[in-house]
Amino acid sequence: MGRIVLVISSPSLHRRVGDALTAPGWGVASWTKTQRGRLAPAVDVAVVESRALAAEPSFARLGTRVIALVNGVSDPFWRSPSRQSVAGVVGRDDPDHGYVAAVREVLSGRGWISPELVPCVLAGPGAAQRPPAPQPPTAGRLTGREEDVAVLVAEGLSNPEIADRLSVELSTVKFHVSNVLRKLGCRSRAQLAAVFHAYDRNARATAVR
Repeated sequence: MGRIVLVISSPSLHRRVGDALTAPGWGVASWTKTQRGRLAPAVDVAVVESRALAAEPSFARLGTRVIALVNGVSDPFWRSPSRQSVAGVVGRDDPDHGYVAAVREVLSGRGWISPELVPCVLAGPGAAQRPPAPQPPTAGRLTGREEDVAVLVAEGLSNPEIADRLSVELSTVKFHVSNVLRKLGCRSRAQLAAVFHAYDRNARATAVR
């Protein structure tokens, strides 16, 4: 059984990643520090937020057993020495199965880069001089399920259609839609759709520069 430790400060993200990694049967624990400055308990893989990786060099010294958790392509991690000392990189907004895939690959002795982040890796150091890609309107603001609902609302689906697509109760969809509108500052479903469409246009324009 793989032993995984999480170094994630956000309680909601910690819970989400922990639930995803517990499902395959791995043992998941939160990070604690021993008097000698090493990870406790002994672990096979540490999933570490990029800012914690920068602040605590001992994480980087774990070498091939560290998976960095980054905030997209604009994260300072891409310009830090820590980049050379990790076995994998995942994004905060990755789907749950992305976290599982990353840990499985690292446990198998291989490396992992989230598919969404591969362009940043291939771009190399010069990428920092390019215009940053526009951030999705949901970035860091919604839970994974709320983001699923927001995308479907933006596509024009009704609440019953969303409930059918996600295999959840209609009341659950209504609850998530209300949270999405509140968190994104939208007064209506039409305004939410307009926000997503504007993001799509900006993303396409940035891609051709």
